[in-house]
Amino acid sequence: MRNFFKTGLMVSAFSAAMMCTGNLANATENEAKAAQAGPRQVTLVKVNLKGYVFGFRVMKANVSGALTDNSYSMRADLFTSGLGALLKKFQIWATTTGSIDENGLNPISHIQQNLDKKNRRVEMKYGSDSVDISIVPRLGSQGKPPASKAQRFESDDALSALLNMMMRGFRFTGEPCVGTIPVFDSKQHYLLRMERIGDRYIKQKGFKGHTIGCSVYYVPVSGFDPEDLPSEEEASTPVKIYLAKFDEAGLYIPVRMSYKISIFKAVIKTRNIEITKQYIE
Repeated sequence: MRNFFKTGLMVSAFSAAMMCTGNLANATENEAKAAQAGPRQVTLVKVNLKGYVFGFRVMKANVSGALTDNSYSMRADLFTSGLGALLKKFQIWATTTGSIDENGLNPISHIQQNLDKKNRRVEMKYGSDSVDISIVPRLGSQGKPPASKAQRFESDDALSALLNMMMRGFRFTGEPCVGTIPVFDSKQHYLLRMERIGDRYIKQKGFKGHTIGCSVYYVPVSGFDPEDLPSEEEASTPVKIYLAKFDEAGLYIPVRMSYKISIFKAVIKTRNIEITKQYIE
Protein backbone atom coordinates (compact mmCIF):
# COMPACT_ATOMS: atom_id res chain seq x y z
CA MET A 1 0.00 0.00 0.00
CA ARG A 2 2.89 2.40 0.82
CA ASN A 3 4.45 1.91 -2.62
CA PHE A 4 1.04 2.20 -4.25
CA PHE A 5 0.44 5.73 -2.97
CA LYS A 6 4.12 6.72 -3.25
CA THR A 7 4.07 5.88 -6.94
CA GLY A 8 0.94 7.92 -7.58
CA LEU A 9 2.28 11.03 -5.91
CA MET A 10 5.63 10.65 -7.68
CA VAL A 11 3.86 10.56 -11.04
CA SER A 12 1.76 13.60 -10.14
CA ALA A 13 4.85 15.61 -9.26
CA PHE A 14 6.74 14.43 -12.34
CA SER A 15 3.91 15.28 -14.68
CA ALA A 16 3.15 18.68 -13.19
CA ALA A 17 6.78 19.70 -13.45
CA MET A 18 6.58 19.43 -17.21
CA MET A 19 5.20 22.89 -17.17
CA CYS A 20 6.51 25.97 -15.36
CA THR A 21 4.54 28.34 -13.13
CA GLY A 22 4.65 31.90 -12.02
CA ASN A 23 5.45 35.05 -14.00
CA LEU A 24 9.17 35.52 -14.59
CA ALA A 25 9.02 37.84 -17.57
CA ASN A 26 10.84 40.63 -15.73
CA ALA A 27 13.82 38.42 -14.92
CA THR A 28 14.03 37.19 -18.50
CA GLU A 29 13.73 40.74 -19.82
CA ASN A 30 16.66 41.85 -17.71
CA GLU A 31 18.80 38.98 -18.97
CA ALA A 32 17.85 39.78 -22.56
CA LYS A 33 18.69 43.46 -22.12
CA ALA A 34 22.08 42.62 -20.73
CA ALA A 35 22.79 40.18 -23.56
CA GLN A 36 21.80 42.34 -26.50
CA ALA A 37 20.51 45.85 -27.13
CA GLY A 38 17.46 46.46 -29.29
CA PRO A 39 13.92 45.06 -29.36
CA ARG A 40 13.56 41.47 -28.15
CA GLN A 41 10.54 39.22 -28.18
CA VAL A 42 9.50 37.35 -25.05
CA THR A 43 7.02 34.46 -25.21
CA LEU A 44 4.98 34.02 -22.04
CA VAL A 45 3.28 30.68 -21.36
CA LYS A 46 0.81 29.99 -18.55
CA VAL A 47 -0.77 26.60 -17.90
CA ASN A 48 -3.05 25.17 -15.21
CA LEU A 49 -3.13 21.43 -14.53
CA LYS A 50 -5.08 19.06 -12.30
CA GLY A 51 -4.20 15.50 -11.36
CA TYR A 52 -6.55 12.62 -10.62
CA VAL A 53 -6.29 9.14 -9.09
CA PHE A 54 -9.34 6.86 -9.46
CA GLY A 55 -11.24 9.93 -10.60
CA PHE A 56 -10.48 11.87 -7.40
CA ARG A 57 -8.56 15.11 -7.74
CA VAL A 58 -5.27 14.84 -5.85
CA MET A 59 -3.05 17.59 -7.27
CA LYS A 60 -3.16 21.10 -8.71
CA ALA A 61 -0.47 23.14 -10.45
CA ASN A 62 -0.51 26.67 -11.81
CA VAL A 63 2.15 27.19 -14.42
CA SER A 64 4.02 29.74 -16.58
CA GLY A 65 7.37 30.55 -18.13
CA ALA A 66 9.13 33.18 -20.23
CA LEU A 67 11.30 32.44 -23.27
CA THR A 68 13.46 34.50 -25.62
CA ASP A 69 15.63 33.19 -28.45
CA ASN A 70 18.59 32.70 -26.13
CA SER A 71 17.24 32.66 -22.55
CA TYR A 72 14.52 31.16 -20.41
CA SER A 73 13.01 31.60 -16.96
CA MET A 74 10.62 29.14 -15.32
CA ARG A 75 8.67 28.54 -12.13
CA ALA A 76 6.60 25.58 -10.90
CA ASP A 77 4.10 25.52 -8.02
CA LEU A 78 2.62 22.16 -7.05
CA PHE A 79 0.35 21.17 -4.18
CA THR A 80 -1.94 18.30 -3.25
CA SER A 81 -5.63 18.79 -2.65
CA GLY A 82 -8.63 16.69 -1.73
CA LEU A 83 -7.75 13.00 -1.45
CA GLY A 84 -4.09 13.77 -2.21
CA ALA A 85 -3.78 15.85 0.95
CA LEU A 86 -4.96 12.86 3.01
CA LEU A 87 -2.23 10.67 1.50
CA LYS A 88 0.71 13.06 1.76
CA LYS A 89 0.17 16.77 2.02
CA PHE A 90 2.82 18.87 0.35
CA GLN A 91 3.40 22.15 -1.42
CA ILE A 92 6.48 22.88 -3.52
CA TRP A 93 7.67 25.73 -5.69
CA ALA A 94 10.72 25.73 -7.94
CA THR A 95 12.40 28.20 -10.27
CA THR A 96 15.02 27.92 -12.99
CA THR A 97 16.84 30.42 -15.19
CA GLY A 98 19.24 29.66 -18.03
CA SER A 99 20.45 30.29 -21.56
CA ILE A 100 19.67 28.54 -24.85
CA ASP A 101 22.06 27.68 -27.68
CA GLU A 102 22.00 25.34 -30.67
CA ASN A 103 22.90 22.33 -28.52
CA GLY A 104 20.27 22.71 -25.82
CA LEU A 105 19.54 24.44 -22.52
CA ASN A 106 22.22 25.68 -20.14
CA PRO A 107 20.87 26.15 -16.60
CA ILE A 108 22.28 29.04 -14.57
CA SER A 109 20.34 28.79 -11.33
CA HIS A 110 17.75 26.39 -9.90
CA ILE A 111 15.89 26.78 -6.59
CA GLN A 112 13.34 24.46 -4.99
CA GLN A 113 11.46 25.23 -1.78
CA ASN A 114 9.46 22.56 0.05
CA LEU A 115 6.77 24.09 2.25
CA ASP A 116 6.40 21.20 4.69
CA LYS A 117 7.60 20.61 8.25
CA LYS A 118 11.25 20.38 7.22
CA ASN A 119 10.92 23.42 4.95
CA ARG A 120 13.86 22.09 2.91
CA ARG A 121 15.41 24.47 0.39
CA VAL A 122 17.60 23.38 -2.51
CA GLU A 123 19.77 25.79 -4.50
CA MET A 124 21.94 24.84 -7.48
CA LYS A 125 24.22 27.38 -9.16
CA TYR A 126 26.06 26.39 -12.34
CA GLY A 127 29.67 27.44 -12.90
CA SER A 128 32.01 26.87 -15.83
CA ASP A 129 32.49 23.16 -15.11
CA SER A 130 30.66 22.31 -11.88
CA VAL A 131 27.46 22.82 -9.89
CA ASP A 132 27.45 24.45 -6.45
CA ILE A 133 24.70 22.77 -4.39
CA SER A 134 23.14 23.94 -1.13
CA ILE A 135 20.52 21.76 0.65
CA VAL A 136 19.12 23.02 3.97
CA PRO A 137 18.40 20.99 6.03
CA ARG A 138 20.90 18.51 4.61
CA LEU A 139 19.86 15.16 3.20
CA GLY A 140 20.89 12.07 5.11
CA SER A 141 22.47 10.50 2.02
CA GLN A 142 23.62 11.38 -1.49
CA GLY A 143 22.89 7.86 -2.73
CA LYS A 144 24.96 4.74 -3.40
CA PRO A 145 26.93 5.60 -5.43
CA PRO A 146 26.43 9.39 -5.41
CA ALA A 147 26.24 11.25 -8.72
CA SER A 148 29.68 12.26 -9.97
CA LYS A 149 30.80 15.85 -10.57
CA ALA A 150 30.52 15.31 -14.33
CA GLN A 151 27.05 13.74 -14.10
CA ARG A 152 25.81 16.70 -12.05
CA PHE A 153 27.22 19.34 -14.38
CA GLU A 154 26.38 17.67 -17.69
CA SER A 155 22.72 17.09 -16.76
CA ASP A 156 19.79 19.51 -16.80
CA ASP A 157 17.91 20.35 -13.64
CA ALA A 158 14.37 18.89 -13.65
CA LEU A 159 12.61 21.98 -15.02
CA SER A 160 15.23 22.63 -17.71
CA ALA A 161 15.08 18.99 -18.81
CA LEU A 162 11.33 19.06 -19.18
CA LEU A 163 11.42 22.35 -21.10
CA ASN A 164 14.04 20.70 -23.31
CA MET A 165 11.52 17.94 -23.99
CA MET A 166 8.84 20.45 -24.98
CA MET A 167 11.18 22.36 -27.30
CA ARG A 168 12.24 19.27 -29.27
CA GLY A 169 10.77 19.27 -32.75
CA PHE A 170 11.19 23.05 -32.93
CA ARG A 171 14.79 23.20 -31.70
CA PHE A 172 17.56 20.67 -31.00
CA THR A 173 15.85 17.85 -32.97
CA GLY A 174 13.83 17.55 -36.17
CA GLU A 175 11.03 15.66 -34.46
CA PRO A 176 9.36 15.78 -31.03
CA CYS A 177 9.61 12.90 -28.57
CA VAL A 178 13.07 11.67 -29.55
CA GLY A 179 16.29 11.06 -27.65
CA THR A 180 17.28 10.89 -24.02
CA ILE A 181 17.68 13.78 -21.57
CA PRO A 182 20.03 13.47 -18.56
CA VAL A 183 18.69 15.01 -15.34
CA PHE A 184 20.19 15.85 -11.95
CA ASP A 185 17.80 16.99 -9.19
CA SER A 186 20.37 17.86 -6.47
CA LYS A 187 20.74 14.21 -5.42
CA GLN A 188 19.51 11.75 -8.03
CA HIS A 189 20.86 11.47 -11.56
CA TYR A 190 18.51 9.82 -14.05
CA LEU A 191 17.61 9.73 -17.73
CA LEU A 192 14.33 10.55 -19.45
CA ARG A 193 14.16 8.26 -22.46
CA MET A 194 11.47 9.08 -25.04
CA GLU A 195 9.70 6.86 -27.57
CA ARG A 196 6.98 7.93 -30.01
CA ILE A 197 3.62 6.16 -29.72
CA GLY A 198 0.32 6.51 -31.54
CA ASP A 199 -1.10 10.01 -31.92
CA ARG A 200 -4.46 10.86 -30.36
CA TYR A 201 -7.30 13.34 -30.71
CA ILE A 202 -8.08 14.70 -27.26
CA LYS A 203 -11.22 16.50 -26.18
CA GLN A 204 -11.25 17.72 -22.61
CA LYS A 205 -11.86 20.88 -20.62
CA GLY A 206 -9.16 23.35 -21.60
CA PHE A 207 -8.00 21.64 -24.80
CA LYS A 208 -9.41 20.02 -27.92
CA GLY A 209 -7.29 18.84 -30.82
CA HIS A 210 -4.68 16.45 -32.21
CA THR A 211 -1.72 15.40 -30.10
CA ILE A 212 1.51 13.43 -30.47
CA GLY A 213 1.85 10.45 -28.17
CA CYS A 214 5.11 10.03 -26.28
CA SER A 215 6.23 7.35 -23.83
CA VAL A 216 8.76 8.64 -21.30
CA TYR A 217 10.83 6.08 -19.39
CA TYR A 218 12.49 6.97 -16.10
CA VAL A 219 15.99 5.43 -15.96
CA PRO A 220 17.87 5.79 -12.63
CA VAL A 221 21.67 6.08 -12.92
CA SER A 222 23.24 7.27 -9.64
CA GLY A 223 22.45 9.09 -6.41
CA PHE A 224 19.76 6.60 -5.37
CA ASP A 225 19.37 4.83 -2.06
CA PRO A 226 18.21 1.21 -2.44
CA GLU A 227 14.69 2.00 -1.22
CA ASP A 228 14.33 4.76 -3.85
CA LEU A 229 14.96 2.53 -6.85
CA PRO A 230 11.88 1.63 -8.92
CA SER A 231 10.65 -1.94 -9.03
CA GLU A 232 10.99 -3.94 -12.24
CA GLU A 233 7.37 -3.17 -13.14
CA GLU A 234 7.81 0.55 -12.42
CA ALA A 235 11.01 0.74 -14.45
CA SER A 236 9.38 -0.88 -17.48
CA THR A 237 6.21 1.25 -17.35
CA PRO A 238 6.44 4.68 -19.03
CA VAL A 239 4.52 7.85 -18.35
CA LYS A 240 2.38 8.42 -21.45
CA ILE A 241 2.37 12.05 -22.50
CA TYR A 242 0.28 13.62 -25.24
CA LEU A 243 1.89 16.71 -26.70
CA ALA A 244 0.00 19.45 -28.53
CA LYS A 245 1.91 21.60 -31.01
CA PHE A 246 1.81 25.35 -30.39
CA ASP A 247 3.65 27.10 -33.21
CA GLU A 248 3.22 30.52 -31.61
CA ALA A 249 5.23 29.37 -28.58
CA GLY A 250 7.64 27.04 -30.36
CA LEU A 251 6.64 24.29 -27.93
CA TYR A 252 4.95 20.89 -27.79
CA ILE A 253 2.94 21.34 -24.58
CA PRO A 254 1.75 18.27 -22.64
CA VAL A 255 -2.04 18.37 -22.41
CA ARG A 256 -2.61 14.92 -20.94
CA MET A 257 -0.34 12.57 -19.00
CA SER A 258 -1.13 9.14 -17.61
CA TYR A 259 0.60 6.38 -15.68
CA LYS A 260 -0.88 2.94 -15.09
CA ILE A 261 0.74 0.21 -13.06
CA SER A 262 -1.02 -2.87 -11.70
CA ILE A 263 -4.49 -1.62 -10.66
CA PHE A 264 -3.28 1.94 -10.10
CA LYS A 265 -3.79 4.78 -12.62
CA ALA A 266 -2.99 8.48 -12.34
CA VAL A 267 -4.02 11.09 -14.93
CA ILE A 268 -2.87 14.70 -15.26
CA LYS A 269 -4.95 17.01 -17.46
CA THR A 270 -4.12 20.50 -18.68
CA ARG A 271 -7.13 22.70 -17.97
CA ASN A 272 -6.00 26.05 -19.37
CA ILE A 273 -3.24 27.33 -21.68
CA GLU A 274 -2.37 30.99 -22.30
CA ILE A 275 0.33 32.12 -24.72
CA THR A 276 1.21 35.78 -25.19
CA LYS A 277 4.11 37.73 -26.67
CA GLN A 278 5.77 40.90 -25.50
CA TYR A 279 8.50 43.05 -26.99
CA ILE A 280 11.18 44.64 -24.85
CA GLU A 281 13.60 47.39 -25.76
